[in-house]
Amino acid sequence: MDELSLQKTKGAYTSAGIHPWWLEDFTRAEILKLQDNILNLVREKRLWAIGETGIDRVYPETLEYQIELFHWHRELADDFGLPLVIHNVRSGSDFLNILKKNPPKSPWVFHDFRGNEELVKELLRLHPESYFSFGISIDNSPQIRELLPTIPLSQVFLETDSQKHLDIHEIYLRASEKIGIDLDFLKSQVWLNFKRISPQHLSQ
Repeated sequence: MDELSLQKTKGAYTSAGIHPWWLEDFTRAEILKLQDNILNLVREKRLWAIGETGIDRVYPETLEYQIELFHWHRELADDFGLPLVIHNVRSGSDFLNILKKNPPKSPWVFHDFRGNEELVKELLRLHPESYFSFGISIDNSPQIRELLPTIPLSQVFLETDSQKHLDIHEIYLRASEKIGIDLDFLKSQVWLNFKRISPQHLSQ
């Protein structure tokens, strides 16, 4: 619960959300407290983004609650103009259905994306401000190595996630090799993507 008891971080690039995996470990009362903490951080303009939140069908026993909380996060992101960082495991069709029913106002960043080219195209068709972030999967997933060059560079992010042994510079190097572009150009493009979706209160 202390993870959201942040020190003053106004102007820092911080994200906060309730991960779908947490629903097995926390009570509803504890989740409500986390929601209050996140809302306070948003109101104080201390966040760059909302999330990580999302839907993980590996955990069907909490699926309804996952979806409920996803919509709470999504509405918060829309109301305050913040990017939404999304956890997506076996739930691509869920997000497509959500987009069809109620298009969002905020950018969506799919963290550690593991989908296919068809899903990317559909997500971008329904929500052009969809972004796809990649990390260790560039090394360990042949599917992602094939997918990465097909995604518009304007929609790409790179990450280490919580893999402390990874160096973000190595991720950029491997991505530039797989895509077939200059490393410095890739760095510049990802930086432009970051600036494009950054909330106004952090760009002032």
